[in-house]
Amino acid sequence: MMRLHYRFATLFWYLLANFLLTLFIGSSYLGHGPESPSLIEWFYKHIAFISNFALLYLFIGSILAGTTFAIPSIQFLRVLSGSVLSIFNVVLLVDTIIFKLYRFHINSLVWNILMTEGSSDSVILGQSTLITFGISIAMIFFFEIAVHIMLAKWIDIKYSLHKNIRRRLIYGFLFCLLINVIDKGIYAYADLTNKTYITQYDKLFPLYQPLTIKRLAKYTFGYDVDQEIEFKAGNSSGMLNYPLSELSFVEDGKKPNIVLIVIDSWRYDTMNPDVSPNIYSFAQNAMVFDNHYSGGNSTRFGIFSLFYGIYGTYWHSILSERKEPVLMKSIREMDYDIGIWSSTQLTFPEFRKTAFVGVIDHINDKLEGSEAKKRDAQQPELFDQWLGERYGENPFFAFLFLDAPHEPYSYPDNFTRYTPVVEEINYMDLNKDSDLIPFMNHYKNAVFFNDHITGQLINILQDRKLMDDTILIITGDHGAEFYERGFWGHNSSFSPEQVRVPFIMHIPGEEGKVYTHLTSHYDLVPTLFEQMGSTTSFDQYSIGKSILSNIEQQREFLLVSSWSESAIIGQKATLVFSTETHNMGIFEIRDAHYKLVANRQYTDAFKASSLAKVMSDMGRFIK
Repeated sequence: MMRLHYRFATLFWYLLANFLLTLFIGSSYLGHGPESPSLIEWFYKHIAFISNFALLYLFIGSILAGTTFAIPSIQFLRVLSGSVLSIFNVVLLVDTIIFKLYRFHINSLVWNILMTEGSSDSVILGQSTLITFGISIAMIFFFEIAVHIMLAKWIDIKYSLHKNIRRRLIYGFLFCLLINVIDKGIYAYADLTNKTYITQYDKLFPLYQPLTIKRLAKYTFGYDVDQEIEFKAGNSSGMLNYPLSELSFVEDGKKPNIVLIVIDSWRYDTMNPDVSPNIYSFAQNAMVFDNHYSGGNSTRFGIFSLFYGIYGTYWHSILSERKEPVLMKSIREMDYDIGIWSSTQLTFPEFRKTAFVGVIDHINDKLEGSEAKKRDAQQPELFDQWLGERYGENPFFAFLFLDAPHEPYSYPDNFTRYTPVVEEINYMDLNKDSDLIPFMNHYKNAVFFNDHITGQLINILQDRKLMDDTILIITGDHGAEFYERGFWGHNSSFSPEQVRVPFIMHIPGEEGKVYTHLTSHYDLVPTLFEQMGSTTSFDQYSIGKSILSNIEQQREFLLVSSWSESAIIGQKATLVFSTETHNMGIFEIRDAHYKLVANRQYTDAFKASSLAKVMSDMGRFIK
């Protein structure tokens, strides 16, 4: 029993010494966070900092304590604990450097670029950096050895160091528990009540786990979790640095009307004269981008990339800070008349708190009817009525979101062009060996119905003689797959069927033409701003570029995102990687047909400079 107390005493004091070292190394995160003008912000930032690492040490300590029980050897404990905590602090040191440079934590993209041949040509650290880093690592190992030597000496001499060790362990556990209760409690309340000056810190520390109680509050206490905050214009003091500079526009320039029609789950190969006859006919005299990709494989990131023009990896920070896109901010400040219609409520995904946070009063997302076929059918009449009720000469911006092709698919009986169709999707029986033709027909009928609705919207603009002054964009938020590449629906992979979408744009004065170069949703905002007379460089507010000004500039790759993964899509292959630190070693390479290939082959498909550019752009708009 005495020897067990001795081992636990050694482990306790060693963990405490390393915890202090970890706080010292990680203190640089505090300097990279937003300013804390109020006492509550300062308190939360520091309490979250301590609690985050306390929770990690509670996890590490529990594993080492279990080992102490299983292997009664003080020498083994010292070797194991020394190795584990040395590696932990070295990785933490590397993460602080990554965060300082790119404003995100270690993920599989970082691992990829370190392992990519030629990465040293693109990521040049410099001799002084390497020397400093080497000295820092040496000091960490020296610290670990010195602490073990001192503990071995002091615990033998001073009985008080291992006296009442059980009580000290309990106190340590209660400290970790209490500080996390305070941290998570503050965050949960802030998230529930839209206190963005608290939620903006959720990406500051590595492996930080925020707590949300929205579902509990909604279903147990009936709390309105979708309530909007009072929008206040102006620069946030948070972690975001978006845009990099204030936008400027040509004075007294003519501002075009803008109409953006988005069809949910509209995949690229259904824009044809058979499935989409009205849109196809309109496209004959418009600009058609035939190799266009959404910024995500789901509605959240598809719409986000359209309105913000930046990577979906910024979604969490944008949502935490309720940051308005520069597109909507500029439109609002230019006194555009604004109309927003959606057949699905814009509370989830949280577009009322992101893309439309500054124009809440202009949203119409509670249309009558329980099915998309009924809600979609109302939009042409509502749009026409809104146009007729406008006063003055202000330009207008209209966003119309049609939902029929989203699962489970919805359309009136008289739009059943393709048969046979399934009456209902049974996901328990669905697999890649199922007869997929009825499912695909079901989906195509819904697209056919939304094509009809879109044709009505086009006719309204033409009948009102608005086309000469209006930019009209018709696209999808993402696609839909039917096991062509081994996956179903959307949000499950980055296959062409899920992320490649139609993109048709009518710009007054521009002739109709089909373009095959690689384009992205990221390009929409720069293209619109160019037409609106912006004189600000694209890179100050977007990852993309104007479609019109950069037709001759061929992209080598683009990035598409989901909740915790992203994919770099190149000409030869797709590199899928996790954006979460806990999955930093997980990535996969898929060839041009989206077939899984050996990871070692990715060195032939992606240049180190491309990976470095993605890393840089992932942190470009973070302070």
